Amino acid sequence: MTVTAASDKKARTINLVTVSSVFLVILLLSYMCPLITDDLHFKFIWNGFDARPGQEIRVSSLGDIIESARNYYQFSGGRVICHFIVFVLVNVNRWVFAVLNSLVFVAAGWLVYAHLGKKYTGQSQWMLPLIYLSVFLLLPVWGDSILWISGSVNYLWAGTAFLWAVYLIDKQDSSTLNTVLSGVAVLIASATNEISGGMLSVFLILRMLAWKKKTLAYYYCALFAVIPGMSLVLTAPGNANRQLVVDGHQSLGIMDVIRTSYGYMAGFLDWGSIMIAVILVMLFYLIFTEKRLSWIISPMTITISCIAGAAALGFSGVVIQRALFTVILPLLIPFWRFVYEVIYKMKRKEKFKAVIAAFITISVLELIFMNIMQALTAILVLVMIILTDKLSHGKLIDPWKQSKVRGIVVMSVLGLLVITNTVLFMLDVKRYDSYIDQTVSAMKAGDSETLMSISPEKQLYSSFFPAEGTIVSDYSVSWIYEYYVISGGR
Repeated sequence: MTVTAASDKKARTINLVTVSSVFLVILLLSYMCPLITDDLHFKFIWNGFDARPGQEIRVSSLGDIIESARNYYQFSGGRVICHFIVFVLVNVNRWVFAVLNSLVFVAAGWLVYAHLGKKYTGQSQWMLPLIYLSVFLLLPVWGDSILWISGSVNYLWAGTAFLWAVYLIDKQDSSTLNTVLSGVAVLIASATNEISGGMLSVFLILRMLAWKKKTLAYYYCALFAVIPGMSLVLTAPGNANRQLVVDGHQSLGIMDVIRTSYGYMAGFLDWGSIMIAVILVMLFYLIFTEKRLSWIISPMTITISCIAGAAALGFSGVVIQRALFTVILPLLIPFWRFVYEVIYKMKRKEKFKAVIAAFITISVLELIFMNIMQALTAILVLVMIILTDKLSHGKLIDPWKQSKVRGIVVMSVLGLLVITNTVLFMLDVKRYDSYIDQTVSAMKAGDSETLMSISPEKQLYSSFFPAEGTIVSDYSVSWIYEYYVISGGR
């Protein structure tokens, strides 16, 4: 057996252990996560946002689910595909969601890994576990977007559909099968939410503009497939009603859009700062090495699409942090690709200048979006980089060379963070269940004084626990009453 064959076999073993471990962790977390806000609502045939005590009808058949989906499209919005899946999952055995959610999570990480290709993944046997750890540690509003049933389908599942579409498009395979699959993937991803179609359109157009060679026909097929997907979501009769009832406004002015876009861009920069830092290093390196514009645009297409998606969220009129999950998840692809370029490929002189320029840019952007602590942190890191360079007298220090011990240490430290967060998640579940028990007991006893004094814990132990579970609105309380008291929590 050659060294290469032995190395490949070891990498496959590491990948198998990684995928199995990740699947089991998400399986546990998904199963343990309590029903949060909308999940209770989806136990009943959808007829509006607020519960009508004693008048709601429990979902008991496929016909009820279809009726709920139809009503949702009419009265709430265009995410009918995602919410049809949610209606099904909320009303079947909990293990069904746990297993499917774990498979989707595994698929998301694997699509990032597969998109990078052998050129990048072959550089380290630890690439796949590092990618999954970055999914655990770098993505925003984790519990809302990955563990909460309604949130996971709308953000993790929809985001994975987006990754699938991008992967198929970038395969550069013009076969009939890939052309059809690309069109289907783009259609599904575009139909899941309000921004995915627009992001895919930007991505496809930039790809076609950046590459000088003849554009493959399936690019046009994929771009055409965006239209029906976006139309399904954006033309839903329920969009206007949701905007009025949930978001609190009937129409949006230009200043409203600008204000909301500013809030989303601030959150995008805040949550994605680590990935954005690496991407900016690559951008400035390409500029300093005087690459042609097409050479710069090509590796930046996903990033530009994500930025466009974050800005487009401003048309919602209200800043909801979990909406950023969909536009930050795809950044994992350029992030890991550029990590390889920064570590192994860049010439030191231009790399150093690119790092300095990147952190100066981040500091300025953080200040513009009033993320003061993040700006100070970026400035501190910038000072440390400069001091380190001075102390090393400009000599290249490469701490990232292949090393079994170093790899094990990094994996152990990051893995310990995930394990710790998982244990803390279990404590938060217990606290939330205690809150529900107290609330339901007070409701059944008609003890309004106790009910008014009870409030869910707001200081979470774990970043995995859904933030939705920490603030129970009147809208949510009405469904707690309907489900646990009137319906008996069955």
